[in-house]
Amino acid sequence: MTLKAGLNFTLTTEGGALDLMGEVAGLGDYEAVKAYAEEVELYDYQVWVLTVEGLIRFKEAPGRPKDLQLPPELKALQVLRAASQEEE
Repeated sequence: MTLKAGLNFTLTTEGGALDLMGEVAGLGDYEAVKAYAEEVELYDYQVWVLTVEGLIRFKEAPGRPKDLQLPPELKALQVLRAASQEEE
């Protein structure tokens, strides 16, 4: 199989599963996804990851029961983060 054969891939690594996605449900292509991402340091590398808001949109888009379990927890996290930022 080559990369030309698909859009999204999951690689098994020593650190766990790594999803490589050419398009993200609920968000779109790279440029659209980047609007819902932030740059963070991970193991001495700068990487882009979805924000909590982006992850909520991604999980709600397919409407699958397994994906819909996480958004309420993520929304609660958003509230806690917003309250923490207001205190600063």
